[in-house]
Amino acid sequence: MDGGHIYTGNPLDRSVGRRTDEAWAAAQREHPQARFLAMRALHAAVHPGDAPRLAWSAREALGEVGDDELVILGIEDGVPHFAVAVPVDRDALEGIEFVEARSLGSTLPMVEAAILAQARSYLEWHARHKYCVECGGLMAPAEAGAKRHCTMCGAHAYPTVSPSIIVLVEREGRCLLAKRAGNTTNRYSCVAGYVEPGESIEEAVIREVQEEVGVTVGSVRYHSSQPWPFPATLMIGCTAQATTEDIEVDGAEIGEAHWFSRDEARAALARTNPNLTVPEPVAIAHHLITDWVNAR
Repeated sequence: MDGGHIYTGNPLDRSVGRRTDEAWAAAQREHPQARFLAMRALHAAVHPGDAPRLAWSAREALGEVGDDELVILGIEDGVPHFAVAVPVDRDALEGIEFVEARSLGSTLPMVEAAILAQARSYLEWHARHKYCVECGGLMAPAEAGAKRHCTMCGAHAYPTVSPSIIVLVEREGRCLLAKRAGNTTNRYSCVAGYVEPGESIEEAVIREVQEEVGVTVGSVRYHSSQPWPFPATLMIGCTAQATTEDIEVDGAEIGEAHWFSRDEARAALARTNPNLTVPEPVAIAHHLITDWVNAR
């Protein structure tokens, strides 16, 4: 694959081995050059314009923010970077807007999109894990936001990532693309689905393709992966060779699926195929299709 996927290439040193040191974490929070990315309802603070950039603030510009509300993202050139959720009624600072994170992926510089993915995933996880699953007690952030612990029973919880496969299925020079049930457009993509407990990546690919489009696949090969922070998902891109051709969509998740030639897919990538639209470069599916089209 040429280049990396959007949401990859995060330049921050996550300093995993040091986050357990509260003295170190406190020093990072009080660092005179520390930078803070505010998010309001998971919308990111940006300097708007044709080429938006993440808007980093000094701590004093954030107003009343407690240490427990800060999540360290990492260190770059000795400068700590944090994410912080601000109240929904918080006004934007002058020259700064809060923008829905999904719309920023393809417009921010890649390194900033990767940092945004990390920040959004962490803050959404913290917002969803206020209470202990063991005893119902209040959970509090720990290790500079890298985990939460129960204030009653002491149980710990760490941020979770949901693995999901996405697969370009090929057979005799054609690829299989599908669209969701209820989708009335001509937009098609690769088959995708979450990996279930006790299942390997290969087994998940075989099962999802069989369940969703009724096609049997044999060999499965890993292609690449992409963090997808809507919510915290790891998209595991694969290719697979189909051993059967007949399509039978499940009708629940998938409404329609077809085999497409390389010429048809190539025209779709160039936006010159009126009958087929494929995902934009922000999605790993775009790169799976592109690499298949360009394969010799």
